[in-house]
Amino acid sequence: MRISTQAAAQSALMDLMRAQRDSFDAREQLATGKKAPDLKGYGHQAETILSARGALERSESFTTAAKRLQSRLDVQDLALREMSDAVAELRTSLTTNDGTYLMTEVRESFERIVTALNTRFNGSYVFSGTRTDAAAFTGQTLADLQAAPSIASLFGNSDRKQTAMIEEEVTVEVAPLAEDFAADVMAIFERIADFDAGPDGPFDGAVTPAQQAFLQTEIANAIAAFDEINDTMAKNGAMQERLEKSIEAQTERTDYLTLFLADLEDADMAEAATRFQQAQTAVDVSARTFATLSQVSLLPFLR
Repeated sequence: MRISTQAAAQSALMDLMRAQRDSFDAREQLATGKKAPDLKGYGHQAETILSARGALERSESFTTAAKRLQSRLDVQDLALREMSDAVAELRTSLTTNDGTYLMTEVRESFERIVTALNTRFNGSYVFSGTRTDAAAFTGQTLADLQAAPSIASLFGNSDRKQTAMIEEEVTVEVAPLAEDFAADVMAIFERIADFDAGPDGPFDGAVTPAQQAFLQTEIANAIAAFDEINDTMAKNGAMQERLEKSIEAQTERTDYLTLFLADLEDADMAEAATRFQQAQTAVDVSARTFATLSQVSLLPFLR
């Protein structure tokens, strides 16, 4: 084989290897949908891709956390509405002129509020602050209220509210503490139970002037307690609205980052298919050329 023929064969071999590499790269893009199998294949864009991936992961994490918190706030809203309704019924019961069933109705309102105070979400007490494994209110009956050294001793919540991060460097309080919004209404129940057991009780039949005067005072207290619980419910609603906006913002951010990364990482499938076909053709041509040149013999030149 002459030197020029040997050089041509070497060149054909290089063309074949290049065509095979191009074919492999195009096949990989068709299989994975990505421009490169790893970050090294993206060159100077690798750092940008890493940053965008991190931002996307954080955005998705915040969205998931916000949606979970949103579900919890929905549960809290139901509990606060139940308490609001129970206090409204208590206020109505106190307007009676016949005390025959008054204490029965008072107990029913009390039990509804206790049940609502001890509402759980995913197994955790929602109004207990950071003590998620402790009941927010431990009293079960009016007698428990009367026997306790103080109403405060029956509240099991911690002094610290639960918090959650919903955005970068944005932390919010998840729920109010039971004692902060329910202590006053529990004091009403205690006073009613004490009055019923005292010298001017019990409530049975037509109410006496002393009983009427007492009930008028507690009606005013019940209205104040009702307003306090409703204020708490309004704050919970405001947080629900804030979360809605946060979820919308994070969703938009996630969509943007997803498209941004797709522009950087995703291969143009039509272009990849065309390049694959071209590379395959080049492989066939280069292979035939190399095979032809490799079979060139010195015999014709020696005769």
